[in-house]
Amino acid sequence: MNIFKRMLQFWKKIQIFLLYIISILLVFWIFPREGKFQYEYVKNSPWKHADLIAPFDFPIYKNDDKLAKETDSIAKTNPPYFKIDTTVIKSVLGELSEDLGNKVLLQGNSSDLMAEISDTLPGLLGEVYLAGIIESHPVIQQGNRNAEEIFIVRRQLAEKSALADVFTEKMAYEHVVESLKSVTGRSNNQLLTEITISKYIQPNLFYDALMTQKILDAKLAEVSATQGMVQSGQIIIRRGELVSQSKYRLVESLRKEYESNANVIRNDSLIYLGQFVLIAVMFLALLWYVSNFRKDMMGSSAQTIFILSLIVIMVGLTKVSVSTDTISYYVIPFAIIPIFLKTFFNVRFALFVHFMILLLAGFLIPNNYQFLLMNFLAGVVAVFSMQSYYRRSILFFIASFVAISYALIYVILSLLQEGTLESVEWIQLLWFGGNGLLILTVYPLIYIFERLFGFLSDSTLFELSDTNQPLLRKLAEKAPGTFQHSIQVANLAEEAILKIGGNPLLVRTGALYHDIGKMNNPYFFIENQRNGENPHDDIDYKTSAKIIIDHVMEGVELAKRHNLPQQIIDFILTHHGTSTVQYFYRSYLSNNPDEDVDQDEFRYPGPRPTKKEMAVLMVADSVEAAARSMKDISDESLSKLVENIVEHQTEEDQYAEAEITFSDISIIKEIFKQKLINIYHARISYPE
Repeated sequence: MNIFKRMLQFWKKIQIFLLYIISILLVFWIFPREGKFQYEYVKNSPWKHADLIAPFDFPIYKNDDKLAKETDSIAKTNPPYFKIDTTVIKSVLGELSEDLGNKVLLQGNSSDLMAEISDTLPGLLGEVYLAGIIESHPVIQQGNRNAEEIFIVRRQLAEKSALADVFTEKMAYEHVVESLKSVTGRSNNQLLTEITISKYIQPNLFYDALMTQKILDAKLAEVSATQGMVQSGQIIIRRGELVSQSKYRLVESLRKEYESNANVIRNDSLIYLGQFVLIAVMFLALLWYVSNFRKDMMGSSAQTIFILSLIVIMVGLTKVSVSTDTISYYVIPFAIIPIFLKTFFNVRFALFVHFMILLLAGFLIPNNYQFLLMNFLAGVVAVFSMQSYYRRSILFFIASFVAISYALIYVILSLLQEGTLESVEWIQLLWFGGNGLLILTVYPLIYIFERLFGFLSDSTLFELSDTNQPLLRKLAEKAPGTFQHSIQVANLAEEAILKIGGNPLLVRTGALYHDIGKMNNPYFFIENQRNGENPHDDIDYKTSAKIIIDHVMEGVELAKRHNLPQQIIDFILTHHGTSTVQYFYRSYLSNNPDEDVDQDEFRYPGPRPTKKEMAVLMVADSVEAAARSMKDISDESLSKLVENIVEHQTEEDQYAEAEITFSDISIIKEIFKQKLINIYHARISYPE
């Protein structure tokens, strides 16, 4: 059996190791294939490295603001293109000819006015349509028509024209009416009585969005991203020299050319090897930390997959954001990682993994010092803001604090680098706000992770510790003495954990459920007995011991039927450890002095406590039960009781596998002594 257990543990460790190898390979695949610029620098700070000399010829790249201004200027001045539809004039003139012919037929003979209209109107319409009637479109600005230019595409040829030289529908109508009035000498009413001129005014110039965009793209493609060259051997910046705006642009250009230009001479194999070794060292550091400080994780593939998946996903998101210009990497909620890890593990582990992720992601970021500083401090703010996680409002405060922290640090760093508020990119504050909003997804994600990986959050513990839970109500009905005992144990254990450090909600919840197995045979346990009747008087000691011991496994079965988390079931399993049922064991020995007694028949199945909270519960359970059965209660007797119980459990190595120190045990003893004295203190006698 021991060999089988060792083989199983060995296989689990192999699985964990393989998961780390897979994660290393995934992050290595995500990493950029180009080399990493070896210098770190901050604008308006001294150059801290040796004199930088250009190793090769490279262009000086324009900064993003300058390029943006140039492209914006081109976009604003790019004239719109309109295509002329020659079928409109043919259709209109055909309709006009048909209408005039019908009028002649109806009236019998044409009037002088109709004759003048018939002779003049087709020519006027021809002139208007030849100049062009432009459609009403948002791209046309009506503010200053004389300064506007458009291009009219006729038979695949584009001709430049002033917007003032073409007609709108209103202008075309007014032009035709005024011209007819001038020729005929008639009024508007007379003309409109004879013919509806607006019927023949339709746009024949239509906006060509495809052609306009095609021309704009061609112009933008001609915009040069560079301005000048730096020759090989030229000194770029000297040691101690201030990284001014111009020097910063030179160094940035060298960095960009080094990391993106495939013609730069470098050994790609060594770069890949260096990247792989760097990533492997980071993951091995995590493995070393886990094996020393989170030993429980070494046996849990689910927890390992969760941690490693978070690392790979965050590095992958960083790569995606850096590779695109549409999403800023400041919107990635890195602070969500320590929130998750503190919820399921502890603060120290949360900050360790958070910093490791930032180091890996920082390798992909151009200005990684600012990135690391902002995200690490935001993570610290998130972790230490999360004091009472089960309060519904706390997450909104955390999200607000994180967003404000990002914005404040960003503005401060921008002032240190640029020395003026004008250089601050205020649009980044919107990304920080988006970052804060994404942190609000913690609640649903925690619920999902709890179900997928078997974790237990404070929110769930808070719900389970409600004494109105069905299982606890059932315990109060069937075994009221056990229920009261569980509440007292929960109070004792919670007080101790608050002093020595740990999860008070976890130990309280575990204490409330640790004795639920007593519901099957409640009257075999002294706290539920009434009128001095004891069913153990009618059975032998071995049977009594078995009934007492069985409440552990019966509690486990009951907990599983009610879908309690495994972490709570572990409290049920370990609250007696591998101790013996002393009363029945000693009674059996005294009645059978010549028999070779198997002590295992009177021993709880275990296992022993593996966590600090479990060890505290074991002590609290024992001292509360023992104090309840004492006849002579005094400060001295209670103190001696606590000392004897802790000493006995220590001698049996019940705390050997738990993360608890002698200092912790001393504190626990003093707390339990004081609490028991307060519970059982002498009361004054009231007159009858």
